[in-house]
Amino acid sequence: MATIKERLRAHKRRKRLRALCMLLALGAAAYGLQFGWSYIHQPGLAFGSVVIHGTNLLTEEEAIKLGGSEPPFNFFNVSAGRLQDALKHDIRFQNAKVVYRWPAGLEITVEERQPALYVANSYRSYLQLDYNGIVMNVTTGIPDARAPLLVGVQCGNVFLGDPVGNESVMEILQFLQQLDGDARDRIAEIGVDNRNEAKLRLSGSFPILLGPVAGLPHKAQVFMTVFNEIKNKNIQAEYIDLTFAKPYIKLVPGKEK
Repeated sequence: MATIKERLRAHKRRKRLRALCMLLALGAAAYGLQFGWSYIHQPGLAFGSVVIHGTNLLTEEEAIKLGGSEPPFNFFNVSAGRLQDALKHDIRFQNAKVVYRWPAGLEITVEERQPALYVANSYRSYLQLDYNGIVMNVTTGIPDARAPLLVGVQCGNVFLGDPVGNESVMEILQFLQQLDGDARDRIAEIGVDNRNEAKLRLSGSFPILLGPVAGLPHKAQVFMTVFNEIKNKNIQAEYIDLTFAKPYIKLVPGKEK
């Protein structure tokens, strides 16, 4: 029969053995965690999915790189915060939102800037502006008809991504912003004379006199009313005058009703 001393020694051995086993288990768990962490973050491991809404300008590959990683997409390597910040400073987009989606997805929703106006600057080139007056592009000519040309007004020393500070330009942009897409698409040119009064010309049509640039946004509703009345009619006119409260149509001589 074992003595008390022998039983105490056996108990201590078992206690040490349990402690050793626990240390070994913890070590194995730590190694497993470290291995797993390294494995899921390794370059080239594809894990999860990325979905982009609202644009064709941003590719999945570009989004992954802006998020601080390299393709293929790995949920654990791409930073949503870093990607959000990069898109915030991307001149192509005016709004961007990046969120995680369960279980391992990244959802990106962006709103593209839309060209609203071309206007000359001080360097014999043209600025492409969005509706908030942000310079989207600087060109040596008018590359397309996506936006009307503004003549009679020049912006000064303005660069890509800068807001324009010209009050007349901003009044015109606010006017355009209130028009529907069909009306905006039909406007080919907007002119401002030396009295700071504006007129616009619809594609293949006659000019429309708008009056002073100051307060021009208030003319948007009456312009839309007149536009909807004439857009599908073959009116032979010299111009339409919206300067006063009641619109006036100056018909081509011999075409008066």
